[in-house]
Amino acid sequence: MRLISKMTILVLLCLLLTSTVLATEQEIMGLAEIESGMEGVGKTVLRGTEIEEFEVEIISTLDSSDLNQDLILVKTSGDVIERTGGIAAGMSGSPIYIEDKLVGAIGYGWQMADHKIGLVTPIESMLDLLELGIDDELDIKEEKEIALSTPLEIDDQKYEQVLFTTGEEQKDKTNTLVATPVNTPLLVSGLTGRAKDRLAEGLDDYDLMPVVGGSLMEHEEELSFEPGSAMAVQLIRGDINVSAIGTLTYRDQDRILGLGHSFLGKGNANYLLSSAYIHQMITSIEMPFKIGSPADLKGVITQDRTAGVAGKLGDYPNIVPVKINLLDQDLNREVTYDLQIVQDENLIEQLAATALLQAIDSTIDRQGAGTARVSWEVVGSKLPDRVLESTNLYYSDSDIAVNALTDFIQGLSLLVSNPFEQVNFANIEVDVEVQEAPQIALLEEISLKQEQARPGEKVDLKVKLRPYRQEVIEKEIELKIPEDITEEKLLINVLSGQEANFNLFYTESEKTEGSTANNIKSLEELIEIYQLQNKNNSLVIELQPLLGYPSVSDDEFDSTKEEKDDLEEIDSTEQEVAQEVEVAYDLVEEVIETDYVLTGSLVKEIEIIIEDE
Repeated sequence: MRLISKMTILVLLCLLLTSTVLATEQEIMGLAEIESGMEGVGKTVLRGTEIEEFEVEIISTLDSSDLNQDLILVKTSGDVIERTGGIAAGMSGSPIYIEDKLVGAIGYGWQMADHKIGLVTPIESMLDLLELGIDDELDIKEEKEIALSTPLEIDDQKYEQVLFTTGEEQKDKTNTLVATPVNTPLLVSGLTGRAKDRLAEGLDDYDLMPVVGGSLMEHEEELSFEPGSAMAVQLIRGDINVSAIGTLTYRDQDRILGLGHSFLGKGNANYLLSSAYIHQMITSIEMPFKIGSPADLKGVITQDRTAGVAGKLGDYPNIVPVKINLLDQDLNREVTYDLQIVQDENLIEQLAATALLQAIDSTIDRQGAGTARVSWEVVGSKLPDRVLESTNLYYSDSDIAVNALTDFIQGLSLLVSNPFEQVNFANIEVDVEVQEAPQIALLEEISLKQEQARPGEKVDLKVKLRPYRQEVIEKEIELKIPEDITEEKLLINVLSGQEANFNLFYTESEKTEGSTANNIKSLEELIEIYQLQNKNNSLVIELQPLLGYPSVSDDEFDSTKEEKDDLEEIDSTEQEVAQEVEVAYDLVEEVIETDYVLTGSLVKEIEIIIEDE
């Protein structure tokens, strides 16, 4: 009896689960069943999270022989449409039903025309997104002009052609309608001014225009997520949000479809999927649009293609946690930004740099001169010891925030564009300290306690630094003459880190005509070369042979300018000879970190006493 009872319960549970699945299945209406004149409804959110309905009438279909994808031409009406001013950006993905059967989703509208007319992406095309390997698609980024089998009359204007494009250009023909994706503006919160403009410039290829939206909404109760609900496709989430808000078209358990057109057109995708809250409708002659905020994190968008986006609830994308710690020493203000950025090689550099610029601008609340100490650390796969890190000091007399981005952008660019390995980022952390005072110093003078030395002896060197509008600072340095030296004269070069980098990378690359780059065989070697760079606050001392350079007196090197002028006058033939001389011993180099961004270079000559054996 106990066994029968368990079996009965199991059967009942199976029947219950089966009935639940069947209850959630949405009946669809295929294109073959659709006829002109049919009427139905669409669903979308105009304010908050409440789903409202609008009326839809089928005008005709545009067949795939011209488009590689069928589309349905519709006319919308009703109170909702009157309030929005027509089909609005943010309504993309709004499901369309005829006789309670799902037909498709609002996908395209018209520029500078009657916004009540639109194109619906058939649900049959969207359902294909739930399967992988879709190749047969209309590339909406390339202009496509088709002729209508039956001319369309809107507001006493007759249209005979439709031009599909993502751009803002108008076709110079009165009988042509310009159809564009009913795309939402890219809504951003936490980004303003030039940071927002920088993002727009970086995303220009995707025809996205960032506009100010709402910040992340937190709700005590989880928002409903059903066809007609507002949804957010997010690139950044947290203290800064970058989101495209559209409408959910279809849900089958944990699988969803939305938008009715592509977002970035990346195919296989990795975006954050969230519910959304709509604050307001904004009317516009070009196309009305919704202002909203991302809300609860729901899952991941896995497909981004012409027919729309597809995703899965409960699964989450590979994201990069980014933490930015800011200290303005003048205002004694400390701010921390916590972000999640999508793991995408083509986007992460732009998104992370934009976020860092915004963080600095917001914290110091000004633009202009200053000094910044920036430390950053990237943790990721394929990196030596899984970490790449850097610390540097920056000064700018015009824009310290932008100048402080230099190494961070260079480091990320090196990782994402390297030809050897794909780096999956696990974490990024940046620490920035900013002050308005100029922490800069000029290399002013060098002196030696002795003018002669023997191989193996130590030489005492004194370097004077002139900080901006401050007293001179002296640095005492001890250099050891190589024991196996054979030259009778050496040059002591004292350089700022920036000057040393120029000599190391630019001059060397001219000598080798790019052979160094061609000899790099791995990501590890590439990183090693990158880490050879000296810091802006480094004092670099090099002990080098003359190698054919003419002997000069101390007086000729009393100033940085004179030293540079003299070196420029060296005969080019002697330089070529010098480059070909092989040194039989290791050159001496000392690097000393200072508290100043250094400029300039100095040279001193020392005589080596070579004793006869």
